[in-house]
Amino acid sequence: MADNTMQVVTTMPTADFQINFLRNIQWLLESSSYTSTYKFALLMAMTNLCIESGIDDDREHAINYQQLAEQFIHLYWNQTLPFSDKDSDSILKQSNTTGQAKVINSILKLQQDIQTTSLTIARTHKMPWQLTLKEVARTIKANPSRYLQNAENKQSREFLFVYDPKANSITLKRGIAYCFARFSKIIHKLCQQYWTEFVRKNRHNQIYFSDDVDLQQFLFHQSRQSLKLLIPVLLDTQDRQCFYCQQPLTSNLEVDHFIPWSKYPIDTTHNFVLTDHKCNNSKRDYLAEEIFYEKWLIRNQQHGDAIDKGTKNLGFVTNLERSETVSQWAYQMAVEHNDLVWTPQKGLKLRTINPDLLPFLRN
Repeated sequence: MADNTMQVVTTMPTADFQINFLRNIQWLLESSSYTSTYKFALLMAMTNLCIESGIDDDREHAINYQQLAEQFIHLYWNQTLPFSDKDSDSILKQSNTTGQAKVINSILKLQQDIQTTSLTIARTHKMPWQLTLKEVARTIKANPSRYLQNAENKQSREFLFVYDPKANSITLKRGIAYCFARFSKIIHKLCQQYWTEFVRKNRHNQIYFSDDVDLQQFLFHQSRQSLKLLIPVLLDTQDRQCFYCQQPLTSNLEVDHFIPWSKYPIDTTHNFVLTDHKCNNSKRDYLAEEIFYEKWLIRNQQHGDAIDKGTKNLGFVTNLERSETVSQWAYQMAVEHNDLVWTPQKGLKLRTINPDLLPFLRN
């Protein structure tokens, strides 16, 4: 019997498509009218989820609102903290209308209900966390997803997706997920700049700022408050040695993001390795050289279950497949851009990545 099932042929988006995508992103950021920071958060959230998808062709991609809500909570969590240590009421306004942005209020209520400002601890409170996720998901569906592609003078370009008020997800058009992942660094940088400028110009926030304040650092810095919780879990997986130089770890041990935070700003437990201070300080925001990618994959294959079990109740995101998909994307981007990678070898430190040394990388 003949198979009449239709098969969708997928290819990479053309160069023209990718250029038009960037042009439309620029148009959206420059031409939109903003009443809050939601549009920037939505673009960044969709970018992160497209990285996680592993899509490397022009397929459509559906993203549900619960996934977006989790991303929003991660993006806004630090921004619910007081801007000034001396003023507990100095939570920066994310809306230029009366009152605070609804997502901020949802997070503040969660923090009050469970009596913590730690994101990792908050995730361990299953019921309040899930209720907050659902509330934030409803906010995203009702507001930024509906109006994201609208600009001033009632102009609209549905180049990312067609909004469906009845759907529980956003379906990105063909080629869009690919472009989000490929141009993630550009999108994140632009959104952070526009986001920072919006908060800086908000008249409700002016009383807190001085000329030398690094507002962008406050809004988007990485919180390291809970990473030490991972040390006992990771020590045995590395025989108490630095992941990079193999020197014994004593009092100088630090937790490193194998895929740097600057490339993918979500903490996932399988992405962490233990290093000494010297290696961690030297590696900074670079990818480690190719041999360590293979070593990291083998570490997770051998100890992935132990890491899962040991971090189960710590509140971090624990998903090995998600971590490995992000790592494939990061190294693939480095190959395509001919990036530098870091090595602990004396006198070298940085060199151009060599794709021939990455046998486990997808084509």
